[in-house]
Formats: sequence, structure tokens, C-alpha cells
Amino acid sequence: MGKKNSSFFALLIIFFFIIPCACRDSGEAASKENVKPSLDGDSIANPKPCQIVFHSDRDGDYDMDLFVMNADGSNVVRLSSEKGYDWGQTWSPDGSRIAFYSDRDGDSDIYTIQPDGSNLLQLTQNENEDHSISWSPDSAHIAFVSNIDGDSEIYVMDANGDNNQQLTNNNSRDDWPVWSPNGALIAYTSDRAGNTEIYIMEPNGSNEKLITFFSGDTKSLFPVWFPDSSRLIFKSNPHGKSVIFSTDIKGSFIVQLTQNDFNNGGHALSSDGTKIAFDSFRDGATNIFVMNADGSNEKQLTFTEHSNSYPVWSPGGSRIIYESDVSGDFLDLFIMDADGSNGQQLTFTEFGEYEPVWSPLCE
Repeated sequence: MGKKNSSFFALLIIFFFIIPCACRDSGEAASKENVKPSLDGDSIANPKPCQIVFHSDRDGDYDMDLFVMNADGSNVVRLSSEKGYDWGQTWSPDGSRIAFYSDRDGDSDIYTIQPDGSNLLQLTQNENEDHSISWSPDSAHIAFVSNIDGDSEIYVMDANGDNNQQLTNNNSRDDWPVWSPNGALIAYTSDRAGNTEIYIMEPNGSNEKLITFFSGDTKSLFPVWFPDSSRLIFKSNPHGKSVIFSTDIKGSFIVQLTQNDFNNGGHALSSDGTKIAFDSFRDGATNIFVMNADGSNEKQLTFTEHSNSYPVWSPGGSRIIYESDVSGDFLDLFIMDADGSNGQQLTFTEFGEYEPVWSPLCE
């Protein structure tokens, strides 16, 4: 074979074997920049940024509108701008919609909206007050409170507003429904026993059960489920101060987790159920603390003379977002690592930012 033929075949080998390999390697490298490992090991292309929804009076017009932003405070997007208060926002577990209630029509009704501000749906339409929203774990249903029958009762409806059903029916105030992570129970508060206590029931309203038992003029409030749906934390004031407790769903094992000497609240449970973040008023200021789920190993995370409150864990448990009035008379949103390090102010407004809620798609 001559030199020309040898050179020709060498070029063919380079073209058909070496160049395609280089292109494939380059393509794989580029595609890896746009994928994110999922919890089950699969890859998700073009992941959406981690977002936080909150409400704010950014216009200073004494109305509240909904906003979303990235977890670093960037890319703030207004979701609502109607006259009235939009608040009580909560993300659907699948991350596709945000439910909230609004008095834009003169009374409080429940709405949902997509995280980009599109596809607004009004789910309730009556002349009564509808509020206190809780999604079912499969995002198919919404539990809420309404005074349609003259006092606060708990209802459930499909996520599009259909099939509205009343779950409780008495002359007391039933409030604050919270769906268990396994979808089998709804915890709620009621003053039907004279003082406000925690109850549970099945999602169809059956098998109601009282699970907290305090004497005197007490209020047991804001139940939060453990991930395994076997226990809850809540706050109550049997000793005159707000104290955080835990209880099993039988009500047979109630444990006091914080001290009597301070007012503690704003309790939030980490996604793995091992840590509780809370705010506590001590030495003339409210700061953020964290402790183990059994009340041990309490640690202070913020140290200011201002009000730091309403801690909320990121879904992965690595960060905590909270409200603070450090920058002025109104609340802004701050973020820190779960150990209190790397604190950062996320919002800077003159009229306040409130109730941050992480997207379930965040890590």
C-alpha cells in the first residue's frame, strides 16, 4: 500500500472513531451541568431554583401580596396584586401550586396559584371566613376552616375546590387542621372541652379523639406532626408561660420539652424529626433556638436585642429561614445554616415580609 493510501485510511480512522468519542464526551459534560441527582438516584434535567413564598406590604398600602424569591433572596417575583390581604400561604407537597386565603372580595376565601403567578383559581365562594389551609400529602385535597354554619368548623375539599365536605359539627371553635404525613389523620384544635386542646380525626371526620389533657384556662395550639405520623409537637400554657410539648397520637405520653421560665413558640420540626427550632423570649429579646426532639441539647442560634422569630426548616434540614426586625420597625427575612452560622439578610423593605414557606422542591 502506497503512502497516499496509508494516509487516507489513517484519516478515516480519526474521523470515524476519535472525533465521535470527543463529541460524545463533550455532550455528556454539557448535559451534566443541567442535571441534578434526585433522592432515588435518577437525574432531573434543568432543575428549578429553590424558592420561598412569603407575603409582604411592599407597596406600603396596608395590603398584603404574595411574592416568591430564590433561597438567596434573588429573583423576587410578585404573585398577587389585588386589593386586600393575601396570606396564609402554603405550598402543595408536589410543589406545583401555592394555596392562600384572601379578603379581596370582602370576605376570606381560599385560592391557589402556580409559583410563576399563573392559573389563579378561587376554590371557595361564600360570604363567610375561610382560612387555615392544610394540604393532603398527595396534593389532592385541602383541609381548611370556615364559619359557614355560624362557628368555626373544619372542612375538606378537592384541590380544585370540588366536593366540599364538613368534617366537624359542634358549637365550639375548631381550628388549625394539619394533615399527618401518611395521610391517615388530621390533627386540629378545639375548645369544645372548655379550654383549647389538640384532637385528631380521620380525613372523613370519623373517630375524633382528644389527645391533650390540661386543666385550667389553657390553650394547646399549633400541632406539628413528626415524619412517621406517630407523634406531634405543640405549644401550651399550663403554667402561665408558653411551653413546647410532644405527645403520641393516643395522648398517653405527653412530654414537656422547654422550660417554664420563658415564653417559647414558633416551633418547627426538621424533616427527619430529630430537631426542633423555636423562638424564645429571654433576657428582654426573642431569639431562635434549636434542640433535639426530646428537648435535650438546647442551643441558641441568634444573639440580638431585637425580635427573631418564626423559624422554618428547609426541606433538607440544612438551613433555617426566619423573621427579624433587626433592620428596623418592620420584619425582614433572614437565613442561616442549621447551626446558626452563615447568617444572611434576604429582604430589605420598609413595610415588612412575613411567613416564609420553603418550596418542597428545595433541598
